[in-house]
Amino acid sequence: MPVNQVKRNGSYAPLSAHYYKNDKLAAVGERAELLYIRGLAFCADVLEDGFISDLQLTRFPGVGMSGVTARAKALVEVGLWERVEGGYNVVGWAKWNLTKAEIRNRQQKDADRKAGIK
Repeated sequence: MPVNQVKRNGSYAPLSAHYYKNDKLAAVGERAELLYIRGLAFCADVLEDGFISDLQLTRFPGVGMSGVTARAKALVEVGLWERVEGGYNVVGWAKWNLTKAEIRNRQQKDADRKAGIK
Protein backbone atom coordinates (compact mmCIF):
# COMPACT_ATOMS: atom_id res chain seq x y z
CA MET A 1 0.00 0.00 0.00
CA PRO A 2 1.54 3.33 -1.02
CA VAL A 3 2.24 5.54 1.96
CA ASN A 4 4.34 8.48 0.82
CA GLN A 5 2.88 11.81 1.82
CA VAL A 6 3.31 15.48 1.19
CA LYS A 7 2.79 17.39 4.40
CA ARG A 8 3.13 21.01 5.33
CA ASN A 9 6.77 20.65 6.28
CA GLY A 10 7.88 18.48 3.38
CA SER A 11 7.63 15.26 1.41
CA TYR A 12 8.20 11.78 2.75
CA ALA A 13 8.96 8.44 1.14
CA PRO A 14 8.59 5.17 3.03
CA LEU A 15 11.76 3.31 3.92
CA SER A 16 11.42 0.03 5.73
CA ALA A 17 13.49 -0.40 8.87
CA HIS A 18 14.59 -3.66 7.25
CA TYR A 19 15.79 -2.16 3.95
CA TYR A 20 19.43 -2.84 4.80
CA LYS A 21 18.74 -6.59 4.71
CA ASN A 22 17.96 -6.46 0.98
CA ASP A 23 20.42 -8.69 -0.88
CA LYS A 24 20.50 -6.29 -3.82
CA LEU A 25 21.66 -3.43 -1.61
CA ALA A 26 24.22 -5.69 0.04
CA ALA A 27 25.54 -6.60 -3.40
CA VAL A 28 26.04 -3.00 -4.55
CA GLY A 29 27.80 -1.83 -1.38
CA GLU A 30 27.48 1.23 0.78
CA ARG A 31 28.44 3.79 -1.89
CA ALA A 32 25.58 2.80 -4.19
CA GLU A 33 23.29 2.30 -1.21
CA LEU A 34 23.74 5.96 -0.27
CA LEU A 35 22.83 7.02 -3.81
CA TYR A 36 19.77 4.76 -3.69
CA ILE A 37 18.53 6.28 -0.42
CA ARG A 38 19.15 9.82 -1.64
CA GLY A 39 17.37 8.89 -4.86
CA LEU A 40 14.28 7.81 -2.93
CA ALA A 41 14.23 11.09 -1.01
CA PHE A 42 14.72 13.07 -4.21
CA CYS A 43 11.88 11.24 -5.99
CA ALA A 44 9.50 11.88 -3.12
CA ASP A 45 10.43 15.56 -3.20
CA VAL A 46 10.04 16.23 -6.93
CA LEU A 47 6.98 14.03 -7.54
CA GLU A 48 8.10 12.53 -10.84
CA ASP A 49 6.92 8.98 -10.09
CA GLY A 50 10.37 7.54 -9.43
CA PHE A 51 12.20 9.14 -12.36
CA ILE A 52 15.62 10.78 -11.96
CA SER A 53 17.08 12.48 -15.03
CA ASP A 54 20.77 12.22 -15.83
CA LEU A 55 21.24 15.89 -14.97
CA GLN A 56 19.27 15.62 -11.73
CA LEU A 57 21.31 12.57 -10.72
CA THR A 58 24.55 14.54 -10.54
CA ARG A 59 23.04 17.77 -9.21
CA PHE A 60 20.82 16.42 -6.45
CA PRO A 61 21.01 12.81 -5.18
CA GLY A 62 24.61 12.46 -6.33
CA VAL A 63 25.89 15.88 -5.28
CA GLY A 64 29.27 15.65 -3.61
CA MET A 65 29.70 11.99 -4.54
CA SER A 66 32.46 10.57 -6.67
CA GLY A 67 31.65 7.91 -9.23
CA VAL A 68 27.93 8.70 -9.41
CA THR A 69 27.53 7.06 -12.82
CA ALA A 70 29.22 3.86 -11.61
CA ARG A 71 26.99 3.80 -8.52
CA ALA A 72 23.89 4.24 -10.69
CA LYS A 73 25.10 1.48 -13.03
CA ALA A 74 25.49 -0.85 -10.05
CA LEU A 75 21.90 -0.11 -8.99
CA VAL A 76 20.74 -0.92 -12.52
CA GLU A 77 22.75 -4.14 -12.62
CA VAL A 78 21.05 -5.52 -9.49
CA GLY A 79 17.59 -4.37 -10.57
CA LEU A 80 16.94 -1.54 -8.08
CA TRP A 81 16.93 1.09 -10.82
CA GLU A 82 16.27 0.77 -14.51
CA ARG A 83 17.99 2.78 -17.20
CA VAL A 84 15.51 4.64 -19.40
CA GLU A 85 15.87 7.38 -21.97
CA GLY A 86 17.31 10.44 -20.25
CA GLY A 87 17.75 8.93 -16.82
CA TYR A 88 16.69 6.27 -14.37
CA ASN A 89 13.49 4.87 -12.89
CA VAL A 90 13.37 3.51 -9.36
CA VAL A 91 12.04 -0.02 -9.79
CA GLY A 92 8.90 -0.61 -7.75
CA TRP A 93 8.32 3.08 -7.00
CA ALA A 94 4.55 2.88 -7.57
CA LYS A 95 4.27 -0.18 -5.33
CA TRP A 96 5.36 1.79 -2.25
CA ASN A 97 4.52 5.38 -3.21
CA LEU A 98 1.58 7.36 -4.42
CA THR A 99 1.82 8.68 -7.96
CA LYS A 100 2.04 12.38 -8.71
CA ALA A 101 -1.58 12.32 -9.89
CA GLU A 102 -2.76 10.60 -6.70
CA ILE A 103 -0.94 13.13 -4.51
CA ARG A 104 -2.30 16.07 -6.50
CA ASN A 105 -5.80 14.61 -6.26
CA ARG A 106 -5.51 14.26 -2.47
CA GLN A 107 -4.19 17.80 -2.19
CA GLN A 108 -7.09 19.12 -4.26
CA LYS A 109 -9.65 17.22 -2.20
CA ASP A 110 -8.09 18.62 0.97
CA ALA A 111 -8.13 22.16 -0.43
CA ASP A 112 -11.76 21.74 -1.51
CA ARG A 113 -12.68 20.41 1.93
CA LYS A 114 -11.02 23.38 3.62
CA ALA A 115 -12.82 25.75 1.27
CA GLY A 116 -16.16 24.10 1.99
CA ILE A 117 -16.50 22.71 -1.55
CA LYS A 118 -18.16 19.31 -1.84
